[in-house]
Amino acid sequence: MFMFTSSYQLSSEAVTLVSEISEQIGILETVSVPATEHETESFDPFLEDDLLRAHRSIVGGLSDSIGRYRQDDPRVRLHMSMLFDWLRHTDEHPLLRSCIFHYNLTSTHPFSEGNERLGLYWQSLLLAQWRPILAGLPFESVVLERQEEYRRVLAYLNENAKITHFIEFILHCLLDTLLQEVKNKVENKVKNKSRGKAQVKSAEDAVNEDTDTQLSKSEQRIIKLLAAEPRITIGTLSRRLQLSEAGINKVLAGLRKKNIIERVGANKNGSWKVNI
Repeated sequence: MFMFTSSYQLSSEAVTLVSEISEQIGILETVSVPATEHETESFDPFLEDDLLRAHRSIVGGLSDSIGRYRQDDPRVRLHMSMLFDWLRHTDEHPLLRSCIFHYNLTSTHPFSEGNERLGLYWQSLLLAQWRPILAGLPFESVVLERQEEYRRVLAYLNENAKITHFIEFILHCLLDTLLQEVKNKVENKVKNKSRGKAQVKSAEDAVNEDTDTQLSKSEQRIIKLLAAEPRITIGTLSRRLQLSEAGINKVLAGLRKKNIIERVGANKNGSWKVNI
């Protein structure tokens, strides 16, 4: 039984990228609101039959041989069968696994049309299967924006250097996508939080304004003095407002009944607390 093997040298840059991507995925999971699931045609990224089914869906009328390998070449069928067997049993890190599969699918060129599109799409499926938060990430768009470099990497002459460089290129695209997505999520959270605070403040202002319109002038003046000088005495209030102490006590009793003010501590050494 032939076994698929992938020879490549894992560079220090790729190791760093894997670490940075994992960190950004963790941040994205923290700042994201759980998404509502959308009904879409589902494909199992570990099933070869689903790859053929996806080819029919993605390529459609662009090819006369949709849903089957190029000229039904037995070598292609064998290679793809071994590639899927490797995919199901490899212990490679999921990020590297998805890159290697993407590279081998595209470089093998098993279909007459749509190999690049399918390779990129299948890697997205593998990533989403690994971490669901990556589903719907505009990763494919970022790679397509750099299509010239993408094809230049695939045309690299030395096979080992080519796949190593390809892994680095794809990981860079994924990291850039995640950084932008995290930035957008954080900015939206800040905006929503600021908007929420503004709405709360507006509501509080409306309540305060409404409260002010329901208070007498004497009540409003006493509240302002209590807020400015919590330890002010009845005598001082009487002198400043030119009201009798009996009148001051009557206003204070009314404000306490409305829970607008309260007395903290003893009558002699305590203080006033304003609740609006």
